[in-house]
Amino acid sequence: MKIDTSNLPWSISEKLTDILQEAVKDRTGGCTVVFHDPKYSVEKGGFHPVEVMLDGQGQIQYITDFAFAGDEFCKEIDFDFSLGIFQHFGREFPIAAGRQLYQIWESNFTTYHRMGVFESTVEGL
Repeated sequence: MKIDTSNLPWSISEKLTDILQEAVKDRTGGCTVVFHDPKYSVEKGGFHPVEVMLDGQGQIQYITDFAFAGDEFCKEIDFDFSLGIFQHFGREFPIAAGRQLYQIWESNFTTYHRMGVFESTVEGL
């Protein structure tokens, strides 16, 4: 599968595209790529788990960053490109409102990925 970012409201970095491309290189259909820090816990903290859903054409449908809020595991940040919605702790905004936070999130995520803190799995749809 080839990553196709033509459906996105803003450009994403080549670093992120390369990370996703490597994860799905042998895939032929839609999938969800899950990045997780095996040491992440409510007690010790760590790096937030992230899901990226790709449709069968390789277009990013959503990117979701999960976190603990107290003892509850929930979506902290969600960029749902397919619906045009940005969510932060459950509050919805138009996707354009998430652009600046997206840039910060992406920079952090690609740095953490380069540090090797994530394990990744790919789940078919």
